[in-house]
Amino acid sequence: MPSIRILAAGLALGLSAAASAQVPNLAASTYIGVQIGTGKVDLNCSANTRCSPVDTSYSLRAGHRFSESWAFEVTYAKIDSDWGLFGYNYSAEFAGFGVGAAYSMPLSSSVSAVLRAGISSNELKLQPAVSPFSQNPGTLTTRSVKPYAGLGASWQFARRWSASLSADWTRADLRDTPASAKQGVTVRTLGAGMAFNF
Repeated sequence: MPSIRILAAGLALGLSAAASAQVPNLAASTYIGVQIGTGKVDLNCSANTRCSPVDTSYSLRAGHRFSESWAFEVTYAKIDSDWGLFGYNYSAEFAGFGVGAAYSMPLSSSVSAVLRAGISSNELKLQPAVSPFSQNPGTLTTRSVKPYAGLGASWQFARRWSASLSADWTRADLRDTPASAKQGVTVRTLGAGMAFNF
């Protein structure tokens, strides 16, 4: 799986370099941003299980615009497993590395709507509910490659800086036990962030 991620990153950087060569006069065409917000892995929780309703999410996104509307993007997203006052809730730690494209539609001179889509290498670590005084049986890791999609808005409040709101969706596989069959779950993130354009 690391080799897939390295290959995807190399492909994205190569395409970005090619795009840069084609549009050398495009101002502030490269950007890197960070986002923080909420994340949710839609686990199938039983009535007597402490389930995590929502967790903290983080995203790091880098892209290169090759036209006024289109950009290549590389994205890393993370959702933490839920640790609370009474130990771990039944939750899942998510990490995804994606490569895709973003399409911007101007709504005004400084505000744009953004649509995203691509492929993501996803990893889920299932965390059982554990009290503070119980031994943690450990997490169960499942990896998969899935499509992702996103919808957001961007506000360019300075030449080098922009603020954004984003909602993203993907799918991931998980196993309840090492011997169980894979089951698909939906993963959602919602957050706000800042990006530096150069």
